[in-house]
Amino acid sequence: METVFTLIGSFPTVVYTIPLGICLVFWLFSLLGVFDVIEVDIDSETGLAGLMATFGLAGVPITLSFSLLFLFAWSLSLCSDAWLLSLLPAGMLHHLAGVAVLILSLVLAVYLTGKITRPLSKLFVTHEARSNRSLLAKSCQITSMSVDENFGQAKVEDGGAGLIISVRATTPNDFTQGDSALIYDYDADKNLYFISKLD
Repeated sequence: METVFTLIGSFPTVVYTIPLGICLVFWLFSLLGVFDVIEVDIDSETGLAGLMATFGLAGVPITLSFSLLFLFAWSLSLCSDAWLLSLLPAGMLHHLAGVAVLILSLVLAVYLTGKITRPLSKLFVTHEARSNRSLLAKSCQITSMSVDENFGQAKVEDGGAGLIISVRATTPNDFTQGDSALIYDYDADKNLYFISKLD
């Protein structure tokens, strides 16, 4: 056990031990509700988001990407330190080999993290909800027996089962069940749609 702690605190593993420790503390506080998971705009082609997209790390929260990245880099560095660097004598060669392990661990960690985050990105897709005003200028089908200033219902096709909405129309009118109408206005306070005859 003492050897493991020695390796964790020695070069090159210590370079990844520190950020990995920060990630662990972050996740601990996240579980306690202190921090929120940070997301990056993956549509951006510049800055950090663009760099992450280049290496296939976009599509998941940045905190998850970095946590996996440092975990892989730390694990690879620790194993290399224990199995390879320990065979080399102390001195310049040992330090050069340590730098090589540091860089290779990061490169392999980026590759492994990208392999994991690509399939995981499907779990973090944000679907935009249809807004009420998006129904304006669409046609609907009357489902109630009539429509006036106080009552009326209609169905709007949305590619699925359809939406049943409350509609109103000025009277007199000859709207009846099964008629088609045009939605021309929306009252957000009352959640009502106003309809008129289709031309």
